[in-house]
Amino acid sequence: MLLNKYLFVVGPTCAGKNDFAYELSKFFDIEIINADSIQVYKQLRILSNRPTDEELKIAPHHLYGHINNQEYSVNHWISEVQKVLENISNRGKIPVFVGGTGFYIQALIEGLSQTPEINQKSKQQAEDLFYSKGTDYCLDILEKYYKEKIFPKDKQRLINRLAFSLQYNDTLENNYGDKTPITPNPLVIQVTKPKKDLYELAESRFHKMVKNGAIEEVRALHESKKISKTLLKAHGLPELLAYVRRKESLDDAIYQGIQNTKRYIKRQFTWWNNQKFSSLNLRINHKKSFPKDSIENISIYLNK
Repeated sequence: MLLNKYLFVVGPTCAGKNDFAYELSKFFDIEIINADSIQVYKQLRILSNRPTDEELKIAPHHLYGHINNQEYSVNHWISEVQKVLENISNRGKIPVFVGGTGFYIQALIEGLSQTPEINQKSKQQAEDLFYSKGTDYCLDILEKYYKEKIFPKDKQRLINRLAFSLQYNDTLENNYGDKTPITPNPLVIQVTKPKKDLYELAESRFHKMVKNGAIEEVRALHESKKISKTLLKAHGLPELLAYVRRKESLDDAIYQGIQNTKRYIKRQFTWWNNQKFSSLNLRINHKKSFPKDSIENISIYLNK
């Protein structure tokens, strides 16, 4: 039984992560675990580019399309992953994480700091202040707690820090606990392609998703009246919602969806290039031909 061996197939959108994992299944007895924060949702099979029915037959898949339209966090995911890993280990199989949500993958490999829980009252208070008073007002409050000026690169992180400070009269960072890695010493395989190729693939994929029913998925979500904040982060969803709600033409919605996806790929490309979670890393430009030397390197890692 292979204990404490973890493979990660990561990289930017459209790099070919799933295809690489399916090639791995020809050489190793693997089970695939989703590491994409949007592919957990059952409502967006097409728009999130979840594995097809045929692909699901290649190897066992876990944590795909099992969450309804509700809030879902990295903590939820890690809790589910731990149960899946135990079952895979009991079967003597090799777990392979496939996805591009960097925060999820980083949290799994490095561990998450445990912090005191923020209650709903403080969360609501922080949200109300943010949306009624604005960013600058919230930053003025936070400057009472933080020695250095905070720049709101991420709206949700700003709101979380504000909520924590309002409740505990302290900074979130002062209350970080120790990190315990859940998948220590993994082999991280970064699958990539030239940025220009990724952009072209993203454009053709978006058109294909629209043709295959993405608008119908979005319309069904719109009719449900309330869409979770986590789900709204799906690339292409806000733009196609604007079309469904008759605020934009279809051509404009598709154009904006493609442009925003390309911007996301650019950020991913830079982020993954700067990451090294593990001392064991492979970087592979995956084309149609499968790199045979990667099999040798993976075998060496698994048999150590």
